[in-house]
Amino acid sequence: MTNITLLDIIKDYQTGADKAVLIFKNKYKVNDILEGWHTGIYEQTGKLVDEGLYFYAFHGIGLSAHFKDKIVDFDLAYFPGPRHDFDLWRLTNFIQNQRNKYPDYNNKEKIEREFNELIENGIVAKPKLENSTTLYFFKDTLTTEIINEAQRKNNNNNNSKITLKTWWQKLLGSK
Repeated sequence: MTNITLLDIIKDYQTGADKAVLIFKNKYKVNDILEGWHTGIYEQTGKLVDEGLYFYAFHGIGLSAHFKDKIVDFDLAYFPGPRHDFDLWRLTNFIQNQRNKYPDYNNKEKIEREFNELIENGIVAKPKLENSTTLYFFKDTLTTEIINEAQRKNNNNNNSKITLKTWWQKLLGSK
């Protein structure tokens, strides 16, 4: 039997989230699945069994997608377009809903310890931007611009002379 790591589990989680997003994008021809729900293109909850989605429920800024073999609950973040990644709470729930698939990860402390190791080793990161998220991303998927923006934001919090404007201040030309 292959030794499954938390990275493998994250990839499985993201594959499920990708699949759910693609189902809505392909079936309803939308670019942003939350916008499709908010504009009434589809209901908040439902089923798309022919596409492999046995139940779905949109919530806040995310979606809970129930497939035959797994449940993937994810939120979306906008950098600047919609993307979906992961956090410790969602990964833990994903694992707990598949105890037979991931028997070595039935201990929450082990999951948290390995997740923190991924952060410490610079494999995953959480950008700290004005309209930030609780989600973590694989660091190599974050653009240099987002990383630099996060560093500038952190410098701002340390009384730096750099002033960043919110998106609405830029739009309206406010100071």
